[in-house]
Amino acid sequence: MAIPVAPMALSADDDDNGGQFTTHHVVDTHVRGKALSVVYTNDPVSLESSIQTMEQFLAEDKYQVVGFNVEYTIGRVGHDQKVVIAQLCVRHDVLVYHYHLATRPCERFSSFINSSDYKNTAVDTTNDLKTLKVSGLKCLNLVNIQDHYKVWGSAKNKLNSLGDLASAIIDPYYMKMKDESNKDKDTWHRVWHERLDEEHVKYTTNDTYTSYKMYRWIVDMRKCLVHD
Repeated sequence: MAIPVAPMALSADDDDNGGQFTTHHVVDTHVRGKALSVVYTNDPVSLESSIQTMEQFLAEDKYQVVGFNVEYTIGRVGHDQKVVIAQLCVRHDVLVYHYHLATRPCERFSSFINSSDYKNTAVDTTNDLKTLKVSGLKCLNLVNIQDHYKVWGSAKNKLNSLGDLASAIIDPYYMKMKDESNKDKDTWHRVWHERLDEEHVKYTTNDTYTSYKMYRWIVDMRKCLVHD
């Protein structure tokens, strides 16, 4: 198992031009030397460029899988939860889109996540679907990994968490991936509407990458099974 290394932030394109921003980050994975290239942005131009790159990757991908996740506003009585951050992952490229801080809507993003060509994969999608709808977004092919894999030995009626699944399917490296956020959940999740710090970028990146990696592994295994 790889030794965790602190993620590195690169300042390229971080110019805050007219409220728009784009920052580039590198986040380590469980495999030494296999880091994730992360674009964090609210800029529709950077967003479209990242999506175009992902579409090019997907054109060569036999499974057409996209890691997908959203963060949303804290639930309050009388207020529906809405999408604040949306994350996409293809291969080792991750896009963290600050939807709440976007200066204008991006039709390319809306059509991409609702495309019938791709399978968007996540863990525990119930609230995701609700918040997408409230936010005026649709995700036609949203796959809940909890419906496709159960950790051996876990309670029959218990749904496995993202950390449980990722550590079982990918690597134990991911067992503690949410420890930092679990220390004080209210404080951790209260800041999604603000510019993200490095730890929150890393958190969203790991969420999305593990969902992508897990579902590809599940599909690969199904293809390889010999049926009686």
